[in-house]
Order: sequence, then C-alpha cells, then structure tokens
Amino acid sequence: MLMMTTYRTRPFMSKDETKELMEAFATHGTTEGTIAHYQFADGGGGVVISDLESAAVGYRNILNYTEWVEYESVNLVEIDEAIPLIADALS
Repeated sequence: MLMMTTYRTRPFMSKDETKELMEAFATHGTTEGTIAHYQFADGGGGVVISDLESAAVGYRNILNYTEWVEYESVNLVEIDEAIPLIADALS
C-alpha cells in the first residue's frame, strides 16, 4: 500500500525540543518501506512516501514523534492504476 504522510513540526518549538526531536529521529529513523522523505524548505515539516504492507507499520513509527510533530496520512493509487478506474466509473 502506497501512503503519503505530510508532517508539520509543532509551532514555536524551543532549541531543546528540536534537539530532542533530532535525537528521536537518530534513534528511530523513518518507516520501513520509505521510498522518499523530503523536508519542506521553510523548515516547518516535510513529506514521506512509503510502500507499506500495513498502515500499522507507519502508525507505529509515527508514535515515536507525536510529542513534536503533527501528521496527516493518505493512501495513494498510482496514476496508471487510477485512470482505468476513473474511466470505468465514468462509463
């Protein structure tokens, strides 16, 4: 299952809180199955694209960071799979 998780760091984090987040990331890293992980250029968050066997895998990793980060995750369908489904729905 392809999943895109957009995350935002909590506003007005102190340097100590940011350091704690970086230490947690050094310990836990990204979700198993991560395809791409990008940081927003404004420093306020980022996006992770993952190919997961189960949403539970991504959810477990998110739990490592909820003290500092807010998340939104959505399932993805590759465009080559989506177009025939859209065409079928329109017929």
